[in-house]
Amino acid sequence: MNACRGILSVGLLCAVVACTGPRSPADRPDDAARSAVLVSDSAGVMNISLGNVEELSAADLAVDLVFSTKERGIELFYVGDAILLGDGGVALANTGASEVLLFSGEGSLATTVGGQGEGPGEFSAITTLIGTPEGFVAYDARLARLTEFSASGEFLDSWPLSAQSAIVDLRPLAIAADGSMLAILGEQRFFMPEGTKRDTTPLLAFADPGTEPDTLAMLPAKEWSYGEVPGGGLTRREPGFGRDIVAGGFRDRAILGDTDLFELSIHTAGGDLTRRIRGSGGGWPVTADEIETSRAARLALRGSDAPDWYAQMVENAPFRETHPALHSGVLGPDELVWIGLATRPAEETRDWLVIGPDGQPRGRLNLPADASVLAIDADRFVVLQSDALDEEEVRLYRY
Repeated sequence: MNACRGILSVGLLCAVVACTGPRSPADRPDDAARSAVLVSDSAGVMNISLGNVEELSAADLAVDLVFSTKERGIELFYVGDAILLGDGGVALANTGASEVLLFSGEGSLATTVGGQGEGPGEFSAITTLIGTPEGFVAYDARLARLTEFSASGEFLDSWPLSAQSAIVDLRPLAIAADGSMLAILGEQRFFMPEGTKRDTTPLLAFADPGTEPDTLAMLPAKEWSYGEVPGGGLTRREPGFGRDIVAGGFRDRAILGDTDLFELSIHTAGGDLTRRIRGSGGGWPVTADEIETSRAARLALRGSDAPDWYAQMVENAPFRETHPALHSGVLGPDELVWIGLATRPAEETRDWLVIGPDGQPRGRLNLPADASVLAIDADRFVVLQSDALDEEEVRLYRY
């Protein structure tokens, strides 16, 4: 990779500070919500200051279920990603089966593309889907290959990454019509004898998939705690209330952030900053009861036969003193953004704040706390949930 050609400020640049009032009832007029948000422009970059999001007045948005894979009797095997297609359909990466499922807008399974293999249109490990004007691109991490399909599932083309860039953990975020691509690396796999440390990941800009990328910045990624296990060897796990990167995309745009700070930024596939969002939220002190509950949950996952050394490791595991500032961010068309707000462990639901293309709040939705929002557009969204048996279910909603 080339040396850093210029460190990007990913969501860390100054923005106008917003003042907010107390949260109002859901039926308050839209202009009341807008009065709490300040939007400005600086050299072509939109700056959005939300103030305290817990007090931000935003109407509750109504949702309607369009379809559920469980209700349709469709079995899923490790869902890797999903996107909403321009023709109204949904593309779903059924990664464990090396296939992409294409649904109509009403939820019927239109076709399945892919299958295990290395030939044209086949996959070994689908990790990312990115929409295009013609349909979508699927990234295969093991083959280090991008494959383009039409919205109906027709194979169009494929591009292997350059030998220098064929990295198993590459995560493409955005691809432009000229082939330029923005990406990060996924989970790192190094170990330390002890302590707590955050991974870092490079932000990579490809002029096209066949060239070596430029490194634009080094970003803070997932936080890990490390320790030794009896008999030799090292282990790692996420510390309680640890921090992580926020990274995703929509077509030729990428969203980046850090759950330690309520700051998100949007970039083109070439790396240029177009929008930054700042606010305040989460960050509450972690209580002793929350720590004990978290420890008990970890022991329960191991079962009643957990060895003494494991119980001791859980007892001594580090915990953050404060909650994260936010949970996640999801990008949609025209730089529409959904922000998953922080929750406490005992809460069963999570608020999602919807920020429109004009920078103003469109409203908020309340979803199950363990639900993953995979894709959004102006009036639809896709959610992934797992039940107690880890059976996956994907749902499409309108809002």
